[in-house]
Amino acid sequence: MEEKPSYYSILTANVRYDKRLKANEKLLFSEITALSNKYGYCTATNGYFSNLYEVSKTSISTWINNLKRCGYLEIETIYKENSKEIIQRKMYPQTNPIKENLNRYSRKVTGGIKENLNTPIKENFKDNNININNININSSSNKESSFDEQINAFTAYQMTGASLTGRQQPILVDYVDRLGHELVVHAIEYMEDHTKRPNFSYLRTILNDYEDNHITTVEDAIKNEERFKEHRQKQKNKQNKKKSMFIDARTQDHSKSDEEAWEAFWNG
Repeated sequence: MEEKPSYYSILTANVRYDKRLKANEKLLFSEITALSNKYGYCTATNGYFSNLYEVSKTSISTWINNLKRCGYLEIETIYKENSKEIIQRKMYPQTNPIKENLNRYSRKVTGGIKENLNTPIKENFKDNNININNININSSSNKESSFDEQINAFTAYQMTGASLTGRQQPILVDYVDRLGHELVVHAIEYMEDHTKRPNFSYLRTILNDYEDNHITTVEDAIKNEERFKEHRQKQKNKQNKKKSMFIDARTQDHSKSDEEAWEAFWNG
């Protein structure tokens, strides 16, 4: 069955600020909420997530197990009748971590019989129609973490209307880690202002240019952009002057075609 994620996902403050979780595990939790249906669970396989993020199934399994161990996922495994063959896995994202002493991390159900589970976050989904601005609620009352900065960068990128694939998400995270949140967001804003169709390839060109030129602050980036703008203007003025001189010379010599005259003028 083809997975159809919602346009929006949920990343609760508990997950966002949990230092036990890696950045990719937090991204995976967010993706699971986007894939969860109206009943509050996700049935996507490790293979699906493996293809989405272009990592091994083992890595996906490790991420899921850590989310479960930290109490952010409750997993219901449905087996074929009188068999160990798995029919379906249901992952229920949790708004509040499950207490370890409850020992309710996983459920095994046979014959497709549904069990009552700890309340998932379905009441918060409302058909997944969640505004992305809600991602950073309460950030002012918590110490800002590096992942919170990454989420802000994701938000800024999504606001441009550009697409971001599962393979590209970790790359953007790496840029934030290396260059800092403010510089990456500035690059995103610069990209949006200088192209009709913002895209990740163009953003990477900007960010790679920052790294190649050892640009580490927004102030440095602005100065570099001003120098580039001045250089382009000088080139444009030079071309306009050359063109004007050609037109003047052309009015005096009609023995050659425009193409021949331009080539002779430019090289001469």
